[in-house]
Amino acid sequence: MVTLLPDTLDEICAHAKSEFPDECCGVILQTDSQEFVRPCRNIQNEMHKEDPSTYPRDARTAYLMHPDDLISVHKEADNENRPIKVFYHSHPNHEAYFSDKDKEDAMAWGEPTYPGVSYLVISIYEDTIRVIKVFEWDDTKSDFVEVPFQIPPSGGAQMRSIKVRLTFPPEKITEPIIYNIGKQYGVITNIRRANVTEESGWVMLEMQGTSEELERAIDYLKNIKVQVEPVEGDVVQ
Repeated sequence: MVTLLPDTLDEICAHAKSEFPDECCGVILQTDSQEFVRPCRNIQNEMHKEDPSTYPRDARTAYLMHPDDLISVHKEADNENRPIKVFYHSHPNHEAYFSDKDKEDAMAWGEPTYPGVSYLVISIYEDTIRVIKVFEWDDTKSDFVEVPFQIPPSGGAQMRSIKVRLTFPPEKITEPIIYNIGKQYGVITNIRRANVTEESGWVMLEMQGTSEELERAIDYLKNIKVQVEPVEGDVVQ
């Protein structure tokens, strides 16, 4: 289980929004009671322009931390006794997953470059954070796997993650309902499965937010006659 303080989450989400449509990247340092977000410059566009054969992607689908920023982070970690907790980056207009390129960048000679450090990926579409996922190295699988994360209650409102099935009435199928609940209620959404036609539609949706945000979002859905059913027994009452 990875924990992140509310202010930390706010900072990295703001960073992802400020860099959109390019990927953001950065590092989270920690002490026993504090976390320190250190945004880094993504120089992927510069490298792509100078050497497109070596760097075929631009910053919309890749990131490369400025070496000076990474050196500064390591100096702070060593001099201030603030070890690296998390590397983070965003996926603009894509889902949150740990890609083959992400794994390649996080490894050296078949082993993780930073043992014990987590990797956080932010899915962002336009100005909406869709979902945040955290990945860690699993020795038994010799691979990076998704792990749960939470916001501790002592640091503020606790974040929750629920899964629901939404069934839309025919007159609501063409409306941007999922976008609206993210925009209006601050809920992070991740579509897991969907089946939508001109006459009917349903979506399996993962939602992240505080209990208050989730309750307000579900009340909104019910008020507009969207059927909300819990998945795996987890739902806001």
